[in-house]
Amino acid sequence: MAKKKVKDLIPEQEPEAQHIFDAMSPKQPEEMAKEDGYPHFLKSDNVQKYTLRVTLKGIKPAIYRKFCVPSNICLRHLSELIMDLMGWGGGHLNQFRKGDDYYAPSYQRTDDTLFFDSSHEFNQEDYRISDILSDKGKSIEWEYDFGDSWCHEVRLSSIGDYASDEKLVSFVKGERACPPEDCGGIWGYEDLLEIYYKCQKYALGAGKRPTKDELDNLEWYGMDGGFSPETFDSDFACEICDGYC
Repeated sequence: MAKKKVKDLIPEQEPEAQHIFDAMSPKQPEEMAKEDGYPHFLKSDNVQKYTLRVTLKGIKPAIYRKFCVPSNICLRHLSELIMDLMGWGGGHLNQFRKGDDYYAPSYQRTDDTLFFDSSHEFNQEDYRISDILSDKGKSIEWEYDFGDSWCHEVRLSSIGDYASDEKLVSFVKGERACPPEDCGGIWGYEDLLEIYYKCQKYALGAGKRPTKDELDNLEWYGMDGGFSPETFDSDFACEICDGYC
């Protein structure tokens, strides 16, 4: 399927586009919903270009991803984009938080997964990013894996207009690798980094020899071999964004 650009999203008929992008051609709604069964973009009278910077909290130097999305992107579609760009596997719960309000995928919001007052919990599929973030410089929180509690700041860096031939979703910049899954959160990752850099020093003929347990820990979390905490593949990030257009 050809990639969609802004010039392809000129409104032609509204009845078939009730819950999908305001500007769909007659054949596009089925394509946009795909097999996941939810609208990727919600109806809006004014679609703007949002530049978002998503930064993992509690780690320095910063692990972040900066990218552009339309202001009417569905929160669930955005959460999946963040997961892919950060490098998370998607096997854990996630939610956006603004103040006392929480926005989670509808499949998470069952009687067994309501952690907060249900009057403050909402389905991601029902909201655009512009519904909860509309002022330049403001931010909300996105959390992944409620056990490790990887909290991310989602900051609206800029608001602009799309050029007629511009991609709806595009990558701008990013730095540093994503931590491994299930490693114990920020503190667990810091412990693994300490072992990692110890191994690096030893390989250069300095410092103490790492223990077998330390080496086993790195191998278990995939931080041996070709892993580098400072490496990030921008080309792959661009390919990911192309898949969300």
